[in-house]
This record gives sequence, structure tokens and C-alpha cells, in this order.
Amino acid sequence: MVSKKILIIQESFGGGGAEKVLTDILRYFDFDRYEVSLLILNAYGPHITSIPTNVKVYRCNKNKPTLFWRIINRWIIIRDFILKHKVQSLLNGKNFDAIISFLEGPATKAHSFVMDKAKNNITWVHTNLVINHWSRFAFRSFSEEKSVYEKMDGIVFVSKGCKNAFIDKFHIHDNLHVIYNVIDHDIICSRAEEKKMTKNRFTICNVGRLTPQKRQDRLIEVASELKRRNLDFEVWIIGTGKLEKSLKDLSSKLNVDDRIKFLGFKSNPYPYMKASDIFLLTSDTEGYPTVICEALCLGIPVISTNITGADELLSNDVGILTSFNANEITDKVEHLMSDNEVRQNYAAKALEKGKTFIPENSLQQIYALL
Repeated sequence: MVSKKILIIQESFGGGGAEKVLTDILRYFDFDRYEVSLLILNAYGPHITSIPTNVKVYRCNKNKPTLFWRIINRWIIIRDFILKHKVQSLLNGKNFDAIISFLEGPATKAHSFVMDKAKNNITWVHTNLVINHWSRFAFRSFSEEKSVYEKMDGIVFVSKGCKNAFIDKFHIHDNLHVIYNVIDHDIICSRAEEKKMTKNRFTICNVGRLTPQKRQDRLIEVASELKRRNLDFEVWIIGTGKLEKSLKDLSSKLNVDDRIKFLGFKSNPYPYMKASDIFLLTSDTEGYPTVICEALCLGIPVISTNITGADELLSNDVGILTSFNANEITDKVEHLMSDNEVRQNYAAKALEKGKTFIPENSLQQIYALL
């Protein structure tokens, strides 16, 4: 069988959910049927070591963006000229059966420069672009971004909510597909056993980049209110990001340094998650929160703000959805802390939901598009 040539374009391999999802997809990809190449715009990040060795990698920039590049980013015409030249030079003389840009924003913009190198062009959207239109900086205008999407042969969304938001934003209705992220229940459960964690108090866990959309500041406010109510608990925050210092400052300001542990990035967060009593997500927006899937696989009761993706994952009372109000979130947490029977019921529901995540289902949908 002749292998199809696939090119995947990704901005970086930082500690985010989309980056991890891509490495999971590549780990399970059928390399007997597909010859996979990867174009990375900024070749850095903790997940980059997880790229399979049989994937050919092209690197536009080998390190994090420099101060020079951050300045250039403000001059869109110059930035686009440099990016277009780099991408086209790296791929000069190469053609593919399909090109995939795996994230909205810069990856999709880079994809627009090489669409003529494949008959099948597909792009992924990982967030609610009505609430979080972060990708707009990569394009000169809204109309330019829309025109790129209109040229795609397929647009893939990680949740129904992402798809509906995209339609509302861009008024594009054709060639839209929902493919849930690849989640491997067995691997997650196995890796959770690699390290035994001990805890001294009721433990609340949060995993995610320390960035504005994740709203760990809201989590710290919840911790402050829980402490004010004289509850005994500890919060584990796993992740790094540009807000780390400000979040630690807020923790000190609200006098919860003794209750919150900033544990940094963990290549294997599952032992920490499994040892916790509740998983709490306080984000303003997500696309399809992979970390909730992982918590469900491990049988952890989940409380999440009512955001895109979480509403689908936690429907039918699998977990608890809440508003963005810190006091309401605190009430939900206190309820689970104080009622062991209810907490165990949610743990059982989580385990059952976790068993439904089968990587092959998502991969077959991807192959069908290729």
C-alpha cells in the first residue's frame, strides 16, 4: 500500500492541552498508511520530546520567540513576509496528500501560505472563538481570517460548542466536523500508578497553563473563601505560565499561602490528580477540556465553570457545572467536602464516563477526512 503524505502544522509544543492532544494523536497514528511530517513554527516546549521518531520534523524557529521576533509581530506585513518565506523555503519542492493546521491562529496563517502543496487542506479549532478570539492577531483583518477558513476542505472542532460558536462568528456552514480529542483511558490510569502521592488534607487539584483564560485567580479566591469558612483543605495547582508570579502574589495577599501549593509543570500529572479528592476547573473558556477527560478516567469528582466542552462532558450529572462566581463555586466545593456519599457518587459516575474514551474512535474519524 502506498503511504499518503501528511503535513501537520503546529505553532509550538508548549504545555497546553492542544499540544498534548497532538502528541497523543501522533503516538497512535498509523504510520504504515501515512507518511507524516510536522512543521513547527516555534520548536520548543515540554511536549516536543514526545514526538515519535518516525515523524519528519521541520522547524521554522528552534527556540522561543526572541525579543526581536516579538517586536516584528507588531508589524504584520513584515511578520507575514518573514513567516511566508520561512515556511515556503522549508517546504520547497515538497508536496503532500493533505495538510493539517492543528491550531487556530499562527498555524492556520502559516497553512494559508502553502495550501497549493496539497489537494486536501484541513484545519482544527480548539476553542470557542466567540468568547476567546485570540487567533485574530495572526491575521491582518477579520475578513482575511474568514477567507482562509473558506478555502479549507475541512474544519475540525473539538466540541459541538466550538463548532456552533464558529458558525456564529464566521457564518461558515460547509465542511465542518466535530472530532473529540484522543483520550487513552488505559494509559492515563497506568501512568497514575507510576508515583504514589500522599496528602495531609482534603485536596483540590487544578491542572493548566497559568494564563488569563484559565482563571486560577478565581481558584485562589475560592480557596480564600473556603478558609474563611474554617474548612480544612489544600489546593494543588499544576502548571506554569506568564501569570505565575501574579498568582503567587495574590495567594499571599489573600493569606492562603498555607493552603495553596504551586507544583509547576508535571510531564505526568496523573498521580497528583488521582490522589486529590476533587478536580476543580475555573476557566473562562475552553474548547474541549482534555484535563476533565483525564480526571474522569481517574474517577475524580469534577466541578467546572459552565464553559464550552465541559457542558458536554459533564452532562447527565456526570459532574458539577457552576457559574463563574467565586462564592457559588465555593458552595459547590463545600457541598462535596461535607458529603462523602455525594462525592463518592460523582466518583463512580466519573469512572463510568472515563471508560467511554476510546482513542480509535477519534482516529478513524481523522483517517476518514484524509
